[in-house]
Amino acid sequence: MRRPLPLILGATLLSLLALPALAATLQGEENLTITSPIRDNAYLAGSNVTIDEPVSGDLLVAGGEVTVNAGVKQDILAGAGNLYIENDVGGDLRIAGGQVRVHSTVHGDLVVVGGTIDIREGTVVEGDLLVAGGDIRIAGTVNGTTYARGGNVLFSGITKGKTDLRAGEVTVNGSVDGPAVLAGKKIALGPQAKLMSGVRYWLPKAQPLSGKQIQGEIMYDPSLTNANLESVSEAGKTGFVAAVAGISIIVVLSAALTILLLLLLSKTFFPDAARSLLRHPWSNLLYGFLYFAATPVAALLFLISIIGAPIGLLIIMTYAFTIVFAKPLTAVLLAQAIALYYKKSWGKPVLFCIALALYLVLKIVSFVPLVGWLLCAAAVLFAFGALITTKWARFAKIR
Repeated sequence: MRRPLPLILGATLLSLLALPALAATLQGEENLTITSPIRDNAYLAGSNVTIDEPVSGDLLVAGGEVTVNAGVKQDILAGAGNLYIENDVGGDLRIAGGQVRVHSTVHGDLVVVGGTIDIREGTVVEGDLLVAGGDIRIAGTVNGTTYARGGNVLFSGITKGKTDLRAGEVTVNGSVDGPAVLAGKKIALGPQAKLMSGVRYWLPKAQPLSGKQIQGEIMYDPSLTNANLESVSEAGKTGFVAAVAGISIIVVLSAALTILLLLLLSKTFFPDAARSLLRHPWSNLLYGFLYFAATPVAALLFLISIIGAPIGLLIIMTYAFTIVFAKPLTAVLLAQAIALYYKKSWGKPVLFCIALALYLVLKIVSFVPLVGWLLCAAAVLFAFGALITTKWARFAKIR
């Protein structure tokens, strides 16, 4: 008979189905430049990522600074501190970052969250545009609906559909062909502003709204007050919310990079650790507990001795590393354990997808008070016990 999976594996993997094999290119480096075409989906991460050759499938990318200079035939999901999209996107473009610049043709929808957002002149969005950020500049052409929420919004482009701009300060100096909604503490219409299908607006005081080229009905709408007040009150927080959203995406994508590197850089270590986990689950649970309980004590003992202080610092650094990367390490080990238990010969792309799904499960479970914390902690203890015993066995064999 098969050995039963440990209780924590069953709890963590509940309702999780094995994912099908995916054609994908997985790359992660400190400084990553794509210099050859990618003919399938691409999952990329690094401190600095530059994409100079086209991607035939979807693109998922994260980094400190990301520049997409080549076309992507399908969707893009990206998060970065600085993010620059400089070529055509065949599907939807969903991005988040501290500073975001878009100068391309987007054949689907464009969804942007960021601190500073610059949608440059020459950009064409075939679908809808949804933007939230601190300072927003829209100078391109939008064929669908345009929604913008932010601290400051400057619209100087062309929009063919409905336009809804709400911010602390709204400036319109472009052409709005469809009906418009404008709301803010301050609304300014520049000399190039064209409102072709009427406008509903709200200001703190019922001030008239006038411009050289306004056609259709101009209506001060008090019903926008509550919605606008909420928008204005949130405008000061928009940058923070955008940063949180961007950081959340970056955290997940950084975990994806970590998982990718663990899979690429280790051939037999994680499979061996998974075998140890399945064969001796409860002893590994004990070893994992001892590791997390005893390591800080050992570091302290070394630190209080003059000779052992460097060793104590090294132990603390190693311990901090394991705390930071505990969930990705656990996710990779659990993915390997599933493959061994069900006797599957999965390739790295499938293992990557399963490990990333497990990481997300662990993150979600960790938000559940008490029960979730205990389950997540138990999963980490099981995994680290197996990792430690495997490492020790290899060390003893070398000796």
